[in-house]
Amino acid sequence: MDTAKLQKLVKPLVRSVLLKVHPDFFAHDPVAKQINQGSVQRLQDLMAPLLKDNTHAATKNTAATDPPLEFFCKADNGLPQSPVSFAFTRVQMHRSEGNGTNRHQQLIAQRAKDLLTLCSRLGVTASEATTAEIELIVGKTVAATKSTSANDSELRAARAREALENYRRRKNAPDPNKFLLEKLRLARWSPNVHGSKGARVELDRSKVFFANSVDPRGYTRIVQRIEANLDQLLYDRWCSLPLMVVDNWRHAFKGSATRYPGFVVIPADFSVQGNV
Repeated sequence: MDTAKLQKLVKPLVRSVLLKVHPDFFAHDPVAKQINQGSVQRLQDLMAPLLKDNTHAATKNTAATDPPLEFFCKADNGLPQSPVSFAFTRVQMHRSEGNGTNRHQQLIAQRAKDLLTLCSRLGVTASEATTAEIELIVGKTVAATKSTSANDSELRAARAREALENYRRRKNAPDPNKFLLEKLRLARWSPNVHGSKGARVELDRSKVFFANSVDPRGYTRIVQRIEANLDQLLYDRWCSLPLMVVDNWRHAFKGSATRYPGFVVIPADFSVQGNV
């Protein structure tokens, strides 16, 4: 977009509009002066993206298009006419719609179109050559923006398909932690608590579970430590219950309640002396 040329074309139109509705022309009518004063300020805010060169600041323009602007126009007899109501087109500025420059061009193209319509409503004459040049620049900008938006949409769709495929791939991938637990449970077990007097109690590994916070690389070491300390842990008293291994005691509770009701909970770095 030839922004400099467009600015050169619209600045005289904005000046002509202000000369038609400037609040100072209605000093004798406080109501008309107040209405025009508010509308002129909003008009300047709405036209800022078109008249300023700062693309980043203009792209973030948040001037409200609602409610419509109202202007009392200066009449030939010096008396105010009925107010003219005009609403600028609301342009949604989503980040998903192309890059910042593209969104800025989309906004100022719409502002230029609205300015031509406002001039017609207020009786401000714009030459045919000026109108034609503005419409030509705006038309090229709209066409280029639509093309870029279509390309951006295709890119977003491709990224969404890729993300979905990656999700499915991860979902279908084997869980290494699950495989490790199954491997740990392949050996013979069952607590030998009903054997002869003095028989060693064996850990039922099928009832051993690990919290998500526990590092899977430590599963084997933790189980071996538990098996080595079954007597000190008084395993024969709770061998019928499932065992949950947590990273530390803080992960065992949610407030004052246990996170694992029905489980015997042991921290991964337990100590038979009770110091964790």
